[in-house]
Amino acid sequence: MTTKKENAQRLGIYLLIVFLFVLLFFVFRKPMNESNTAFFIIYYCLFSFSPAIANIITRAVTKEGFRDMKLHLNLNGNFRWYLLAFGLPLIFFSARILLPIIVSGHSGWLDGFTVQDAVASVFMLAALSVVQSIGLLGEELGWRGYMNQKMEPLFCTVGTCLFGGVVWSLWHLPMDLAGWLDGEDTFSDTLMMCGGRMLLLTCFGTFLMWLTKKKDSVFPAVVAHFMFNQSQGAFDGLLSQGNIPENADLGAISDVCEYTTIIILAVFFIGLLLRENNKNKRNI
Repeated sequence: MTTKKENAQRLGIYLLIVFLFVLLFFVFRKPMNESNTAFFIIYYCLFSFSPAIANIITRAVTKEGFRDMKLHLNLNGNFRWYLLAFGLPLIFFSARILLPIIVSGHSGWLDGFTVQDAVASVFMLAALSVVQSIGLLGEELGWRGYMNQKMEPLFCTVGTCLFGGVVWSLWHLPMDLAGWLDGEDTFSDTLMMCGGRMLLLTCFGTFLMWLTKKKDSVFPAVVAHFMFNQSQGAFDGLLSQGNIPENADLGAISDVCEYTTIIILAVFFIGLLLRENNKNKRNI
């Protein structure tokens, strides 16, 4: 049985390697800004896959082996979980975007937003998810496939959701700080964006953690991660067909809907994680 000390050592090595890759954004910032080739190699080939690379290196260094990599699709009888992974982010972003418009009494802005257009967008996302989501395996193989496993014996389920979400958001800091470092965004705007990102990733990470533990595979989380990244853009494209004014500002209602829905989602899946943990303990 793996001890807490061994888990802590392995987690420490993993996080050290992951965040060493973050330095690439700062060391090679100038060539990345000047060359699309340099940006592609550093961002897409190295940084994006750094969690998976860190997973593999850590397993090799600690001699823990490569079992339990959670690289099985588990499709037989489990397709509904992939549908959930695809559909829940879609529902979340639709609620996040549409609710403020409807609640504020501006549903007339949605004229031109047809069912046919919505269905077409869903099918487009489904086709893209088969091809493009594989790139997110580089993240999920590390975060959910390794980091969460090592954190849970140390920080319990709730602590893993919270601490894991913070770590995940800190890893995104080079991208979040890019506008401020290039002088395009103010520090206060950047700080607000980083805070919002931390909340969103921490909350959504509970769903990804639950999916991975539920099916003992990282692939449902890969699909959900893809949908988390793509759903908002897809809905923005649909809404552009409506009559929403360019200067539309829904104020506080938009802020409440933006964060309340994801917090409710997080609380629900933390509850499921805790219930399933208790059930597993009783069965031991």
